[in-house]
Amino acid sequence: MSAISYIATWFYKESAKEASFYPQTGQRGDSELTHSIYMQIQVPFFVTFRHYNPESRLLFFTNAQALPEYLEALFGRLQVEVIRLPYCCMPPDGWYKAWRNQFYVYDILRYMEERMAETDSLLVCDADCLCRRPLAPLFREVEAEGCALYEQATDPDEPLNGTNLRQMEDLYAGCYGKKPSAPLSYYGGEFIALRGDAVARVNKAYQPLWQYNLRRFREGQPKLNEEALFFSVLAEHLHLRNNIGNRYVKRMWTTPRFNNVRPGDEQLAVWHLPYEKKRGLYRLYKLLAKQPSITDEQAFWAKASRYTGVPRVTPGKRLYDRIVTLYQKITAR
Repeated sequence: MSAISYIATWFYKESAKEASFYPQTGQRGDSELTHSIYMQIQVPFFVTFRHYNPESRLLFFTNAQALPEYLEALFGRLQVEVIRLPYCCMPPDGWYKAWRNQFYVYDILRYMEERMAETDSLLVCDADCLCRRPLAPLFREVEAEGCALYEQATDPDEPLNGTNLRQMEDLYAGCYGKKPSAPLSYYGGEFIALRGDAVARVNKAYQPLWQYNLRRFREGQPKLNEEALFFSVLAEHLHLRNNIGNRYVKRMWTTPRFNNVRPGDEQLAVWHLPYEKKRGLYRLYKLLAKQPSITDEQAFWAKASRYTGVPRVTPGKRLYDRIVTLYQKITAR
């Protein structure tokens, strides 16, 4: 029996009691605007990932009991399996100012361990991504290497959501009683690909590190505030380190103040577009609401490029972004 490739994304709907702040939406996690934005971006995500990966099994994890009708209909057409999963790995109150829902990824990994064979592959990917090319080469590398990770930072003093790599190395030594075998890297949580046996190893190693992380929280020491920081330490402990993912994905910032997109980035298999949640991805959602499939790849990607600013942000896009953002603020009131 041949190995199965799974592609998963997720949305955890926060209540008012547990909500934290999400910088890219400019809202708390319990706001209606945040909920609607995250529902809308599922459309371009799943349309593009299904178009280029017809053999993969697509999964959407959530705690939301009801989904918008447009999403239910789309998931039926694209054969997306919806898995309703509680959040058991939630950090305690007062944990950190933002992204409190991110440890939901570890609940997903627990679920997938029971479902996957050792040689199956799983890509957990943020929903503010587009798939530009088939991912079969990625899954072959995961099957051969055990994982494919996206290396985001190696500067030991660079601030990383409340900590840095130097502090993480001290934390590693405190937890495991030894120094890391090599300087730590920060692996972006938007793109984590693991073989089935690696999923099981991550799950087994989760609890000891989590208990140590909780102890540091109680003592007011630097800790691993979000899931990618946590995974970066686990990756060293489990010898799962590589940067294979960098050949497939890039976190592309397209803001007026910071733009790291370069010519050629449009050829990557996956575009991660955090700034475009309320902008380019919203426009693609509107486009795909009229025709929920890619019938002309060249025409679709010409529009996707223009809407998202990959590889170039035009003055017209900047103007449209302002209009869309203003409209969303007005309708959210």
